[in-house]
Amino acid sequence: MTVVAFAEKNKAAAQIASILGDGEVDKFSVEGLPAYEFKWKGEEWLVMGLSGHIMNYDFPEKYNKWSEVDPGTLLGVDPEKFVTRKEYAAAIKNLAKRADRIILACDYDREGENIGFEAKTLAEEVTNVPIARARFSALSPKEVRRAFESTVDPDHNLAMAAEARQILDLKMGAAFTRFVTLSVREKARTKDVLSIGPCQTPTCGFVYEREKAIRAFEAKDFWKITGIFAAKEGEFEGTHRAGNIHDKEKAVEIFKRLKGAKEGLVVKKTVKEAKTSPPNPLNTTEFLKRASKFLGISPEVALEVAEQLYLAGFTSYPRTETNKYADDFDFKSLLFDFARQKEYKPFAESILAAPIVPKNGEKDAHDHPPIHPIRAAARGEISATVNIPQAAEVYDLIARHFLANLMPAAVFEKTHLHLQVQEEPFDSSGTVLKDAGWLEIYPFENKKDKLLPFVEEKEKVGVKKLSNTKSKTSPPKKLTEAELLTLMDKHGIGTKATAPSHIETNKKRGYFETKGKTVSILDTGFTLMEGLSLTVPILVRPEIRSKIEALIQEVEDGKKEFETALDEGTTLIKEMYAQLEANKIELTSSIAGTIKDEAALEDKKNYVGNCKACGHILKIVQTDSGRFVGCTGYPDCRNSFPLPKTGALTILRSKECKKEGAAVLKVGNKYNWAVGIGPCFKCDLEKECYPPETVGPCPECDGSMFLIAFKDNRFLGCTKRCGYTHSVPKTGKLTLLDKTCETCGWKLFRLKADGEGENPEEDICVNRRCTEGIQYWKKAGPRNEARLRAKSSTGSAATELETGSAARKAENPAARKVERLAPARVSKAPSVSGSKESK
Repeated sequence: MTVVAFAEKNKAAAQIASILGDGEVDKFSVEGLPAYEFKWKGEEWLVMGLSGHIMNYDFPEKYNKWSEVDPGTLLGVDPEKFVTRKEYAAAIKNLAKRADRIILACDYDREGENIGFEAKTLAEEVTNVPIARARFSALSPKEVRRAFESTVDPDHNLAMAAEARQILDLKMGAAFTRFVTLSVREKARTKDVLSIGPCQTPTCGFVYEREKAIRAFEAKDFWKITGIFAAKEGEFEGTHRAGNIHDKEKAVEIFKRLKGAKEGLVVKKTVKEAKTSPPNPLNTTEFLKRASKFLGISPEVALEVAEQLYLAGFTSYPRTETNKYADDFDFKSLLFDFARQKEYKPFAESILAAPIVPKNGEKDAHDHPPIHPIRAAARGEISATVNIPQAAEVYDLIARHFLANLMPAAVFEKTHLHLQVQEEPFDSSGTVLKDAGWLEIYPFENKKDKLLPFVEEKEKVGVKKLSNTKSKTSPPKKLTEAELLTLMDKHGIGTKATAPSHIETNKKRGYFETKGKTVSILDTGFTLMEGLSLTVPILVRPEIRSKIEALIQEVEDGKKEFETALDEGTTLIKEMYAQLEANKIELTSSIAGTIKDEAALEDKKNYVGNCKACGHILKIVQTDSGRFVGCTGYPDCRNSFPLPKTGALTILRSKECKKEGAAVLKVGNKYNWAVGIGPCFKCDLEKECYPPETVGPCPECDGSMFLIAFKDNRFLGCTKRCGYTHSVPKTGKLTLLDKTCETCGWKLFRLKADGEGENPEEDICVNRRCTEGIQYWKKAGPRNEARLRAKSSTGSAATELETGSAARKAENPAARKVERLAPARVSKAPSVSGSKESK
């Protein structure tokens, strides 16, 4: 007689074969996949591991083209179940043909039962032999043998509960994701898919609500009055009983009454003993929370590590809602095993020395026991067997939690002092750990002593210092992954098995991220949640999902038929979809606007600023007919501003228009343009906005000299336009310095000569009425003559008269074009270069 068994994974199949076959196992291949053959109880056994789900639901192919199918149609279509892993389906049928009996040995939970039913469905296509179910919570020899010796019927209701979840999740996810994505694409250019999921979205909603509270938080001032007191055995701190005082005058008044106080009186002393009980046994949610909090491991990774520890035979099945042990749980055998392991030996021995009484929780889901070790192992053995980072740390957490659960409570002595200073009440508290109890083995919970010196009632203590400290209220803290899991568990979002995957899906979608132990929402996630919460809040909140979870649970419990649950769940989803359609305009405008804003913000070259009309983003828009500054809120907001037709545009981020233009742009190298105002050279505030960098006083009037530069010429002109001009070197790079000439007081220029010469760089005074300046020009004369001779064959040289004429022409506005060259000012940082020209 041949028995065929299907486990959920290959590792589980190998473990089962090794246990039942007492190590005498032959490995063979079926359809290219590994399987195991052995003898047990006079029968031939063939065991094969699957690969999780090998079948999946999807809509018929004609509904797969998004642009051709109304998303709402999907809610009325029955999805079809397809084989997704054909090699596994072929292997199941191959083995089923050889079987006289089939046993489903997948994990005992909804998904495991459903995976087993997938194998059952495929096997029944080729055979009609009896099919039974082996249920176990650990891959230990005792558990496995018991499970296969006492098989039961497959649980149809449990499998159908998972089936109902798959169908309802597919309908909602597909319809809502397509609707939102396609609607937003009508208004914003984006290739991104805006994913909506029945569990994914409420999960992101929790993070969004916390972020919204943080952003809306307004800090408020408060005052706290504290004192440092001195007793015979040491100092201690006390706080005024008013606590955080939000009224400044009240705090000042109290502090005035305390002025000059030198001593206080211990009015009352209270000493109480307090006990802290061990933690409840670990169910999946509690395990994931503690792995995140104490080990810094994400829920998805923690569950994967626990799964591998289970498959390797170190711990029990990690997906369980139960947090209480059965009355017949064999603690002693396990504790004797731990007593042989050096790291845990003293704790196991102390537990065995007294009656064993676990600290149980209240939940018994009748599926699996709490997560616990099934044998003692050293860290090295764990790391060598389970090749995953932090596997040893996760095992240690599970082992220590199990042992801590069987140890006595920790005992603390808590002391409270009530003091009076100038008749004002102060409080001081301290805690001392008297008996560590379970904390001795549980280093994750850090309980520090806060010691108080020994004082008696009616004893006087010195007042060393009194403080009235101003502080600000703090915003809510970001959610941790542990807190997020708690919220999901409380509101019925996902299951013990799926909760980590919903968190991970949001990360992959770019909706939120984890930094350390905290969860931070990203712009895309906040945008999507904001749009949904303003228009279809029921999608973000967990109430509907809780109702659907309740329907699925009723299928599992046999209280509701599968088809009935599907109909009721679909009706709930249709109600939400109707709200989505009714609020399409508001929803898509909100999300599309933000998406366009984000794209504009990333385009630093064209980002101008914020639109004062609607709050969206202003950016430079290029079209075939020209360019202008437009708003990302278009078409709802039609705010726009003209730009000059030609010239490269550079946004001057550091400049601010005094007439409240949206931004200031540099047009080529010519002039500035204020968005919404126009060219700056036409503005009466130009000199106020761009005061010239002056070189020194004008020799002819009370004005100042500044540099004027054109494409082929540069010289000094007067700010009062008196007509006086002054030459500067025609070639080389000029930089105005802070240093001044000691003789005349004019600022010095740094001249960097074109090409290489004897003096490639020098600091000069260009004032021809200064002895220092005269020396420079005498020295520069021969060089200028050489340049004149070199250039005489190609054109005439400019004269001082021509230079003055150019200056007078530059001062005549009528001679300028609209897009003229503005006088260039030499700043301390930039330099001005001129083309070669002789004097």
